[in-house]
Amino acid sequence: MALYTPGNDLTGLSLCAGVGGLELGLHIAEPTYRTVCYVEREAFPAATLVARMEDETLDKAPLWDDVTTFDGRAWRNKVHVLTAGYPCQPFSLAGKRKGEDDPRHLWPHVRRIIKEIDPEWCFFENVEGHMSLGADTVFRDLQGLGFTVKAGLFAALECGASHIRRRLFIMAHADKVPLLQQDRDGTGQRLLPDAGRSEPDWQSISFGEGSPALDTHMAADESLRSSADKALQLPLFAPPPSHFERWAEILDQCPDLQPEFFGLDHGVADRMDRSDAAGNGVVSLAAAYAWRTLKNAHLSGL
Repeated sequence: MALYTPGNDLTGLSLCAGVGGLELGLHIAEPTYRTVCYVEREAFPAATLVARMEDETLDKAPLWDDVTTFDGRAWRNKVHVLTAGYPCQPFSLAGKRKGEDDPRHLWPHVRRIIKEIDPEWCFFENVEGHMSLGADTVFRDLQGLGFTVKAGLFAALECGASHIRRRLFIMAHADKVPLLQQDRDGTGQRLLPDAGRSEPDWQSISFGEGSPALDTHMAADESLRSSADKALQLPLFAPPPSHFERWAEILDQCPDLQPEFFGLDHGVADRMDRSDAAGNGVVSLAAAYAWRTLKNAHLSGL
């Protein structure tokens, strides 16, 4: 079966996939998007990817276990989009910020795989601290590989979450591929909704803390609504545990949604893995918002 389809479908390959947050975001932003390969070496996130493939939340696809040994040449001309949430520890303000000297620094391998695959789009996520350490190298490398780069800070709070979780999203488009694609039935010709972010310079892009207007693909999942009381409107994100009045309203109808008032970690290995995966994960709505906003900047030529 051919993986590269000339119709509306966008195919993607996910490096440092984690639990699939970036991929879910792409599915929200581009409903015809399809993941054809995942690369993730941590056991818990990899097991989560397999589980989500089994329940069809994510696309079923091969799962490779190590970015450093992954050979992208077999995927050349087979994918449109390369995504990566490469490790943030070398750049995080919460760590030692060793940058290229950190053994977890995987950008050189991501850069190698970009050259091997030669995708049309690259879409990356990392922490805010990456802006002041390492992002300039990423931008130069992408430009040297023949890409135009757009980037910006986006927060989960902008999409309705109860926490800020500000992240740097980077989108690069191959200069040799016309933005107005004719072989995908006009996919590249659809200008995305203006989210108020048109500046091309990542350093000048501001970020707000209000909820953006999201299209119908961003709407809350109807399956989350109580079957006993359809009038109950569950929030897309859970309220903070300290919002007792809001939780009382929700728990009256859905007692199984009891929040964890004392946090996630309790010393048991599987729970620690879950907490670690959540800490390294991507809020899918924020990823979708970033994709649509940055793609709009590319298509608008701004």
